[in-house]
Amino acid sequence: MLKPLTHDYAYTVLDMIRHASTSIDILAYVTKFNMYKKSDKALLIFLALKSFPGNPNDIRIILDYPKPYKSNYATNRFSTRRFKEANFNVRYLHSGSTQHAKLIILDQKSAIFGSHNLTTKSVISPYDISLLLDDPDLLSYFMTYFDRLWDNSVEA
Repeated sequence: MLKPLTHDYAYTVLDMIRHASTSIDILAYVTKFNMYKKSDKALLIFLALKSFPGNPNDIRIILDYPKPYKSNYATNRFSTRRFKEANFNVRYLHSGSTQHAKLIILDQKSAIFGSHNLTTKSVISPYDISLLLDDPDLLSYFMTYFDRLWDNSVEA
């Protein structure tokens, strides 16, 4: 299966997170959600992650390293605090590089990759596009890619 996602990205991600049971790996350039706006789809994704029925340590998140001069500095630091409070494993790509890829791997059975950031605006944007896939060869590639980045990242 290969399914393009645009404005339906948030709903697809929410549904897939709610059905995940063993592991969730997330690679993101920036994450941003409004803790006080109940209709914020990025917040709903965060809350769905917090409701993950497996061990919260089975959620691994790699974010771009927050540098004071980058636009994602404050938001990634805020998100990191929230993720760590939820006992998720959070890492930063080492400080010398910018990580711009966006990838979610669910239960090692499906993956979503593309241009959507996990932010209030991006997850509902008709101008971002991502692909949902379950092809075993592509999944193997993305899982190896994520594991390599995980191994080369630093504790948040």
